[in-house]
Amino acid sequence: MYSPESEYKVFCTSCYNDREDCTIYGIDFNFSKNFLEQFSNLFKKVPRLLLAHKNNNAEGCDYANYAYRSRNAYLSFNIVRSENIYYSKYVLEGNKICLDSYNIKHSERGYELFFVSRIYNSRFLVRSSRCIDSAFLFDCSECNNCFMSYNLRNKSYVLRNKQLTREKYLEKIKEFPLDSYTVQEKLKKEFSELPKSALCRPAMVRSIENCTGDFIGHSKNTHYSFSVVDAEDSKYIVFGTNTIRDSYDLLFIGRGELCYELANSGAGNNNSMFSLDIGTVYDSAYCISCLDSKKLFGCVGLKNKQYCILNKQYTKEEYKKLVPKIVEQMNEMPYIDKEGRVYKYGEFFPPEFSPFAYNESLAYEEFPISKERVEKEGYLWRDEEEKHYDATIQSQELPDSINDVKENILEEIIACPNKGKIETKCTFAYRIVPDELRFYQLMKIPLPRYCPNCRYYERRKWKNPWKLWHRKCMCGSPGSPSTTTNHFHGEGRCKVEFETSYAPKRPEIVYCEKCYQSEVY
Repeated sequence: MYSPESEYKVFCTSCYNDREDCTIYGIDFNFSKNFLEQFSNLFKKVPRLLLAHKNNNAEGCDYANYAYRSRNAYLSFNIVRSENIYYSKYVLEGNKICLDSYNIKHSERGYELFFVSRIYNSRFLVRSSRCIDSAFLFDCSECNNCFMSYNLRNKSYVLRNKQLTREKYLEKIKEFPLDSYTVQEKLKKEFSELPKSALCRPAMVRSIENCTGDFIGHSKNTHYSFSVVDAEDSKYIVFGTNTIRDSYDLLFIGRGELCYELANSGAGNNNSMFSLDIGTVYDSAYCISCLDSKKLFGCVGLKNKQYCILNKQYTKEEYKKLVPKIVEQMNEMPYIDKEGRVYKYGEFFPPEFSPFAYNESLAYEEFPISKERVEKEGYLWRDEEEKHYDATIQSQELPDSINDVKENILEEIIACPNKGKIETKCTFAYRIVPDELRFYQLMKIPLPRYCPNCRYYERRKWKNPWKLWHRKCMCGSPGSPSTTTNHFHGEGRCKVEFETSYAPKRPEIVYCEKCYQSEVY
């Protein structure tokens, strides 16, 4: 995952596992120099692992990153206990044979799934769960054999939100040959308009108490957080799970307590701060890639260590005496970046310490800005590597139906129509790999016409931002589609207010939880 232009040392898995104790890189703290500057020099010396495969137990994941106990993942990211995953991201647990999907859990044989769980043999599902043999569903649950519908619960044989008999449904569904790319594109266009007719909840939450954010489950007193399960008394968390307690400002986090400003960390951290990629680390700060340790300050790549500063070993007494002095020095001699931003004790690492450019990071996806603004803000921009592919076929020349595709497609280099578009990190060309082709043939899915990156950015259009707006329930407002007056607020306008990731100017109809349940359940 590191560019050849990066200053950082990168090791393959075997060499990384065989590396010497990283205390060999330890340095004495120099009170005449800023702490973060000294830390940056240490960071560049300690080897980095080429990919973030946790516990090195990701088999067949040479072309995947952040894989944990998974098998056979290709051009996919953030994969947990899943197998046979292609072109997907946030594959959270128990998934098999899924392609082109985003944030899925316990699903099998899925294609173009977005924020779903427990899906089987389905395609183009958004914000749905426990659905089988279905396609083009928005906000549906416990459904089977349903097509182009929204807000369904415990339904079978529904097409465009109309209940049909089994026989009629199976007859009508034949009018949509899903093996055809032309038909699929028409249906995708229709599907993109469904949310405008559907009722939307302020947030996708379950078993919560006093929480704000989106996609939160089994949590209490957790605010302004997104994609979080099992958190209490915490705030500002994105992608957190498995017992998070009394913590603040976390990104991609597992089990931890009393943690602040951590990213890509978990496995039981306690009282740790301003750190990256740590696991089971206690009472520590400013650490990167440290495991099973405690009482560390400014360390990189240590394992089973305690009382270390800048990777140098100290006694307990020396450590307890030196750390307060370093904290005081950090406040008196703060790090100042080239844009004049000041970093005293209590701030996360400056962005310029990152091995990655802005446009190589998640920041670019969530907060896309131009190269000019990136450089004006003092961040690094890295131009995409120039690629010169001699395409053997244009995407528009591909067979319309998967039924007409021959095995020789595996030998073709297909030109992407976006021709290197920067906004989608287009790769100019792409190939179809053998397992991918077998999946398309099994599911009767036409060949994709765009490269995986362009498809990913198209999929992201379904995603709400990591941001909340204060809004009022729209039930009872002009144009409200309510079908019943049996609401807790009577026939008038509902007065409930809430926080939601749906911006006020968006076209979706957003009801408070009670009004939503009165209509949908």
